[in-house]
Amino acid sequence: MRIGAQRVVKLACVCAAVGAWASAAHAQGSWATKAPVPARLNEVTLAAVGGKLHVMGGSVLGFTGPYHVEYDPANDSWRVRAPLPRALDHIGSAVLNGKVYLIGGFVGGGVHRDGQNTAFEYDPASDTWRILAPMKAGRGSVGVVALDGKIHAIGGRSPDNAVTVATHEVYDPATNGWKELAPLPKARDHAAAGVMDGKIYFAGGRFGASTDRTGMLDIYDPKANTWTSGPAMPTPRSGLAGAVYKGVLMVLGGEMPPNATNPENEAFDPKANAWRTLAPMPGGRHATAAAVLGDSVYLAAGSLRPGSGQVTDQTIVFTMP
Repeated sequence: MRIGAQRVVKLACVCAAVGAWASAAHAQGSWATKAPVPARLNEVTLAAVGGKLHVMGGSVLGFTGPYHVEYDPANDSWRVRAPLPRALDHIGSAVLNGKVYLIGGFVGGGVHRDGQNTAFEYDPASDTWRILAPMKAGRGSVGVVALDGKIHAIGGRSPDNAVTVATHEVYDPATNGWKELAPLPKARDHAAAGVMDGKIYFAGGRFGASTDRTGMLDIYDPKANTWTSGPAMPTPRSGLAGAVYKGVLMVLGGEMPPNATNPENEAFDPKANAWRTLAPMPGGRHATAAAVLGDSVYLAAGSLRPGSGQVTDQTIVFTMP
């Protein structure tokens, strides 16, 4: 009887493994590789505007810089554009009315050092930057989205890296001013954010240490200025990338200290109020970002190992029907 029970347990384990493999093998979507970024960078931000992909800020060989390069999918090539007004990494970005807005970030020289309250506007038509009114307080690893003609900056880490914050500020380009809105239900940073159906979705992140990661999903309603909770992400992660693509919030990659990074690609569908698994990335990655360009989602640069381990210049592209 004991031997039979052991066989049943083993058979159940095999069936579960085969089921998981089959699910991954048939996950929706596919990946391709494009021309690499001109330098190996991590802790960057990405923005797609005017049919081009911009990779901005980040660190090269441990040195944070005002890096800015542009990718043209028409000829699969990169070129250098106007540098940022200052060297920053862990920046938040959003696109509004054909311009790129960069919010917050760290100045480098150490992990999560000296979070900034800066805000910059980039005009790709003239390849120029404009300095905007600053946030109330400095933050890095902040979630940034555009909604209803304004820029929201959510969560992040305080300037001294001592505190993860729940702060939620909104910038109005019409007045060049900021105001505070309802804070996150629970402070966190290194999360993914996106806008669907007039609401902000804020997924994953960490509460403090890189090992203190979460799968929380919070949803902000601007009409009520309130947050509600959604179904938790299946794989708790931080240091991840996010993009709204074909009606879902894709959450990609992430960091799993001390030895691994995530290849997971999970998507939240607000109509079904549920998560589903998409084709995983070719390998684990964090310290990158994602942007939708044309009919695809682009990720560029980042780290293939935790921290600044194995910094990469790879550009990978996800497409699904």
